[in-house]
Amino acid sequence: MQPRALTEVRAAARMVRMRIAVRTLGCKVNQVESDALVGMLAALEPEVVALEEGADLVVINTCSVTTTAESTARKEIRRARRANPDAFVVVTGCYAELAPEQIAELGADAVVPNRSKAELPRVILEHFGLPADPVTAPPNEFWGAGERGLYSDRVRAFVKIQDGCNAGCAYCIIPRTRGRERHRDWRSVLEEAEALAAAGYRELVLTGVRLGSYAGHPRGVAGLLEELAAVGVPLRLSSIEPEDTGPELLEVIGRYAPFVRPHLHLSLQTGADRLLALMGRRYDTAYYRELVAAARARIPGFALTTDVIAGLPTETEDEHRATLAFLREVHPSRVHVFTYTPRPGTRAARLPQVPHAERKRRTHELIALAGELAEARMRPLLGRRTAVLVERVRSGVAYGHTPDYYEVELRGEGLAAGEEVQAVIERVEGYTLAARRAEPVDSRA
Repeated sequence: MQPRALTEVRAAARMVRMRIAVRTLGCKVNQVESDALVGMLAALEPEVVALEEGADLVVINTCSVTTTAESTARKEIRRARRANPDAFVVVTGCYAELAPEQIAELGADAVVPNRSKAELPRVILEHFGLPADPVTAPPNEFWGAGERGLYSDRVRAFVKIQDGCNAGCAYCIIPRTRGRERHRDWRSVLEEAEALAAAGYRELVLTGVRLGSYAGHPRGVAGLLEELAAVGVPLRLSSIEPEDTGPELLEVIGRYAPFVRPHLHLSLQTGADRLLALMGRRYDTAYYRELVAAARARIPGFALTTDVIAGLPTETEDEHRATLAFLREVHPSRVHVFTYTPRPGTRAARLPQVPHAERKRRTHELIALAGELAEARMRPLLGRRTAVLVERVRSGVAYGHTPDYYEVELRGEGLAAGEEVQAVIERVEGYTLAARRAEPVDSRA
C-alpha cells in the first residue's frame, strides 16, 4: 500500500472509530482465515473487541462439519445481532457456503461464502465508505496465507499450507464447502514461518483441510517439515488422515522430535472394516494398526489422539463393539467422540439410519471408554518431569501443553505466556495434568 493511500485509509478509519468483533467457529483453518481478514484490515488500525462490547463490525466465520456446528452458527448470528443492533454483521465460512438465504434471514447484513473470502475486505470497506482500492486482497485460490492481525499472543501460530478436499467420504459435507484441494508453495510457507519466528512465536502448527495431501513441496509434508526445521521454532501437525501418513513422514518426525512435536491426530472414525469401506475411507483397521505401531517404534515419546463417529449408517451392535475393542487395542491418549447426524446431500444420508436413541447410547459408551483410556495413559505420568509451553496465565494459574499434547494446569511463581518451562506432574484431573513448576536441575550434580 502506498503511503498516501495508507494515510487516507487510517484517517477515514479514525473518523468512524472502527471497532471489530470476530467470532471464529470450527477448525484451525478458520482461525487462520479470521486472522488473515484482520491482517488485511490492519491499515484501519481497528480495535478488536468482544462480541458483547459494542462493535461497528461483526464477522462470524462459521463451521458446518456437523449439524451441531450449524446450530451453533445460527445461535451466534442471532446473538451478534442482539448485542450489536447497529453493527454491520458479516457471516462467512462453510455454513455461509451452504445456507446463505437462511443466514440472511437470521439478521446478517452480508453473507460471503468460502469461495469469495478474498472479497471480504472490499465488502467491509465499501460498506463503511472507506477506500477499498488500496487494500490488496490475496488471490482467492489460497486465502489466509501470511496475513496476521487477531491472534497476536505470540505463543502458537497456525500456518495454513493446504485447502480443500478431494476425498469425498460418504458422510462428509466439507468437499462441497471447501472445494478441490489447493496447496501452498513451500517457499511461501517458509517465508511466513521466518516472519513468525522473528515476531517471537514459540510454536508453529501446520494446518489444512486435508493436511496430509499437501503437494506444495516435492516431498510433501515430510519435506516441508525438514525445510521449516531450520527456522528454529518447534513445529506441530494438526489433524492428518491415516492414509496420508507414510514412513517418510514418521521418520522425519522421529528424527526431529521433540522439536517436531511427537504427536499425531489420526482420524479413525470406526473400528469396523465394512463401515470404513462403505463410508469411503481409504484404509482399514489392519493399516491403521500397523501405522500406529510404526509411529510408536519410530517417534520417541509418541502420542496418538483420534476421533470416532458413533452410529454411522447401517452400523450394527457388533460393529460398535468392534470399535470399542479396536480403541482399546491402539489405546490413544485422547478420543474425540461425535454422534453421527445425516447431512443432506451426502451419500451416507441416503443409507438406512441407526435410531437416534441407539446412536446416543453408543456415543455415551465411547465417551466412557475414552475417559478410561485417557486416565490409563496419564496416570503413569505422575511424578514425571516434562516440558510445558505456557499459552496463557489466568489468576496466577498457567495453562499449556506438553510436546506430546497433554493439557497442563501449572502453578508456580513468575509464569508467563510464551515461556517453555519444566514441570512435575502431580495429579490427573479429567483430561488435564495438574503440575507444579520444577526446580532447575543442578548441572553439577
